[in-house]
Amino acid sequence: MPVWAFASVSYFIYVTVVALLLRRLTVRARLRTCAAAAGGIPLAICAGYAEVFWLRGLVLPLLVLLVAYWSSGFLWIAPMPGAERLLMRSDQSLSVRPIAARTPQAVAELLEAAYCGIYPLIPIALGLYLAWATDAEADRFWTVVLVTDLICFGMLPWIQTRPPRLLEPGPPWRSRLRACNVRLLGQTSIGANTLPSGHAAEAFACALLMAGAPAAVQVAMWTAALAVSAGAVFGRYHFALDAIAGWIVAIVVWSALAR
Repeated sequence: MPVWAFASVSYFIYVTVVALLLRRLTVRARLRTCAAAAGGIPLAICAGYAEVFWLRGLVLPLLVLLVAYWSSGFLWIAPMPGAERLLMRSDQSLSVRPIAARTPQAVAELLEAAYCGIYPLIPIALGLYLAWATDAEADRFWTVVLVTDLICFGMLPWIQTRPPRLLEPGPPWRSRLRACNVRLLGQTSIGANTLPSGHAAEAFACALLMAGAPAAVQVAMWTAALAVSAGAVFGRYHFALDAIAGWIVAIVVWSALAR
C-alpha cells in the first residue's frame, strides 16, 4: 500500500476517534463522521491497490481527498471567538482588506478565477509532474498532496473559525466571478474555515513538486500557487495566517516525503 493510502486510512481512523471523544458533538454529527470514515477506509485501500492507472493515479485519490475534506466538516461544533479575533487582528495589521479594496477589477477577477482554479490545478500538476519531474511517480505526487491536505483537514476539530467573508460587511472587491465562487462554496464547501488553508497548501505542494521540471513549468506553477493564495486571502475566503500555515505544512511534508 502506498504511503498516501496508508495515511488516508489513518486519517479516517483519526476522525472516527475524534468524533467519539468530542463531548459537544451532536449524535448526528458523530454518525455522519463515522459513516464518512467507514466509506473512506475501503475507498483508500482499494485506491492503494488498484492496478488501473487512471483509477489509482487520478480518480480514486481525488475521491479520497473529497471524502476526507467532508468528514472533517462533520466535526464542526461552534466558532472560537478568541481565535477569530486573533486572525482578524492579524489581517488588519497586514491591511489585507484595504489592499483588496484598492485592487483593480481585472486583477480581482483573475484572483477569483485562481481561487476556484485549485480544482483543475491538481490534475494539471499531476500531468506535468509525470511528464517532467525526475523519477516521477503518481504515488509520490499523491503522497505529498494528500498528506498535506490531511494535516490541514485534521486541525479543524481543534481550531474552529468561520471564513473572514462571513465576519466582514460586504465583499472585499468588485468581481463578477465572486458570485460563482460563493455559490460553488455553498454547494460543496463544509462552510468552516480551515487553518492551515487547504487551498494554499495544495497549490504550494503542487509547485514544490515541480522541482526538476523545465523553468517555464516551474514559473507557471509558482505563479498559479501564489495566485491561489492571494485569491484566498484577498477574496476573504481565508485569513492570511491560514495561507502562511498552509505553505509551512506543504514545505514540511514535501521535504519529508517527496523522495
